Amino acid sequence: MNDLEAILQKYGRRHILQPGEILIRQGAASDGIYYLETGELGVYWEDGETAFLLSLIAEGEIVGEIGAATGGPRTATVRATQESHVIHISEADFHRAMKEDPRLAAEVISTIGCRLSDANVAQVTLGRSYRQAIERVHALRTQKARLEELLQLREELANMIVHDLRNPLSVISSGLDLLRDTPGAVSSEEYIQAAVEAMEQSARRMQRMVNMLLDITHLEEGRLQLNRQPLDIASIIAAVKAEEDSLAESYRIFLEARLPEHLPPVLADRDLILRVLFNLLDNALKFTPTGGQVRIEAERKGDWVEVRVLDTGPGIPLAERERVFEKFTQVRRPVRTRSGTGLGLAFCRMAVEAHGGRIWVDSGPKGVGSCFFFTVPLAQEEEASSSPPDSPQPAV
Repeated sequence: MNDLEAILQKYGRRHILQPGEILIRQGAASDGIYYLETGELGVYWEDGETAFLLSLIAEGEIVGEIGAATGGPRTATVRATQESHVIHISEADFHRAMKEDPRLAAEVISTIGCRLSDANVAQVTLGRSYRQAIERVHALRTQKARLEELLQLREELANMIVHDLRNPLSVISSGLDLLRDTPGAVSSEEYIQAAVEAMEQSARRMQRMVNMLLDITHLEEGRLQLNRQPLDIASIIAAVKAEEDSLAESYRIFLEARLPEHLPPVLADRDLILRVLFNLLDNALKFTPTGGQVRIEAERKGDWVEVRVLDTGPGIPLAERERVFEKFTQVRRPVRTRSGTGLGLAFCRMAVEAHGGRIWVDSGPKGVGSCFFFTVPLAQEEEASSSPPDSPQPAV
């Protein structure tokens, strides 16, 4: 990013960290932000003498922006997992740079939201999977103990939801604070537009999250009424991609759509299909490393349109490919993680199957990354449509 490179050159000071050396201590006052040039940093939440790994910071990423932007104490400890070269920008210079460049301020707002989502959800779940939790329940011997454990699991899920809803609210709050604390820039139309767009995007994400939670309950109980209508699936894909472009840019991932010139209309609930696509794209962007690619494809397959979301991430092991669609499940991957509640893919399966379609995951082209498929019926073929196509190999 040219703006960031200019700021690093203007204000940055380089440091070398040895493996295990602490860069940021949880609870300490902020001293600015750090840009990782080479190496790798681990982000840990400390509970007494125990440290839980929340995420990994890869080359080209920033860490420490939450404390620098909010003035609050450090929310986690950051230490080098290998020899690492970082560039430090003091808190005063960080705020000076944001006032000078509204585009940087908007990117910081977006980054804060992503980082809060990583840290908060990981802090609550601490790597506990849904299956591990169920095994813990069944291992208990008394009915009273089982009830107490189930209530505890319910509280943990409630905490995850609260934290996830707090994240976009924090982005909106940060945006308002930036506008309030930089009165000289409020007259700048570019500055206002950048901040407002970041806040609007966060508000839309929060609304989708609330709708997803409600719809999962309704889908499980068979109470959700689908508003089926003929839809232009190509325009829906274009709309979702346009909104996800800024997130892909912040992760430095190339996002593209490759669609045929003509796609027949599908018969579907527009809101549900939109949220299926948002969830699949968010999932792909979460697990694709910096410099990677995410691609959306679609084509007609008999009486169905098959949509594919491909990424160049680490892929999903064969044994995990069915389990990823279960509620609260998160697959461990050997790259930095941007965590979530583990409900997104479960929602996708329920929404697609409510349309009579199928959803599955396979390896990406030439065995690289992952490819998520789902099918939607054609509009004119609803009554006489055949079964969804079997799982094909991803298109190259």
